[in-house]
Amino acid sequence: MNTITVNSLKQLLEQNAEIKLIDVREIEEFEAGHINEAINIPLSELDQHISDFNKEDDYIIICRSGNRSGMACDYLQQFDIKTTNVQGGMIEWTRL
Repeated sequence: MNTITVNSLKQLLEQNAEIKLIDVREIEEFEAGHINEAINIPLSELDQHISDFNKEDDYIIICRSGNRSGMACDYLQQFDIKTTNVQGGMIEWTRL
């Protein structure tokens, strides 16, 4: 599984890199605080959104700690969707 650190993610965002950032936390968690560029697709609803993903794009997946985003990456890769997991998730992000 590909991974990225929160520092590297922050650099990409500061450079206005064109990234597709997916936050797989539940809606309440997302609404309590998230990265502005993130789109919320809860892990529990991911199977309903497979057709929303473009196999040509790379997706950066984040959650609270990196666990659910890791599961999301594994799941999406079964459909040949390219993913990168954010190490440490939002816990690490809030420490920046």
